[in-house]
Amino acid sequence: MSHDLNDSKIYMIHGFASGPKYPNAKADIFEAIFKLPVQQIAYDSAATFAENMEALQKQIEDNPAIIIGTSLGAFYASKLAEQYAEQVKLLLMLNPCHTPSEILKHAVGEHENFATGKSFGFSSATLQSYAETTFIDESITLNRQVMLNMDDDLIDSQRTMDLFGDVLNMTSFTKGGHRFENLGDKEVTSFLQAIKPS
Repeated sequence: MSHDLNDSKIYMIHGFASGPKYPNAKADIFEAIFKLPVQQIAYDSAATFAENMEALQKQIEDNPAIIIGTSLGAFYASKLAEQYAEQVKLLLMLNPCHTPSEILKHAVGEHENFATGKSFGFSSATLQSYAETTFIDESITLNRQVMLNMDDDLIDSQRTMDLFGDVLNMTSFTKGGHRFENLGDKEVTSFLQAIKPS
C-alpha cells in the first residue's frame, strides 16, 4: 500500500554506544532537505539483536517513509525497512556496520554511552546475537542508498564497497570520518537532494 508523504516521518537510528541527541544537527539537516519531521528512535547497545528489534518496532508509530541509520544503526535500519517495505520510500545507511558479529569483535567489554555518559557492557553473547542475521534481504525490493566516507577509521569503506557494491546503491565521499561530520557539506547535501523521495 502506498502512503502520501504528508502523513509520514523520518525515523533515525543512532550508532553503537550512542543514543538520541537533542538538539541534533544531523536530524536538522535531514528535516530541512527531506521536508519531513525526524523521530530519533533508540536501542540498547548492551542488549541482543532480537531485544533491540522488538524495542525499535515499538517506537515506530506512523508511516515510516524514510529510515536512516548510522553505523550499527544502519544494520537496524535495514532490517526495519525490510519489515515496512511497502511504506518505506528511502532507506539511507551511513557508514553501515554491515556484519556486526565481525566488525564489533573488538568492542566486547566495557563502554561509556556517548549520548548519556552511562557505562555499559557489551558481551560476547550479545555480539553473537547478530551472527544469524544478514545485512540485507535481496528478495525484498527497497530504495536502498548507502553513503560512505572513505576516511572512516572504524569500518573499512572499501570492504563495504567490495561486499555490497553489486547489490546496493553506494555513494562515497573523501572526508568526514565515521560520524559523517561532513553531512552539511555541499556535495553531501546536493546528493541528499537528488535522492529525496517525491
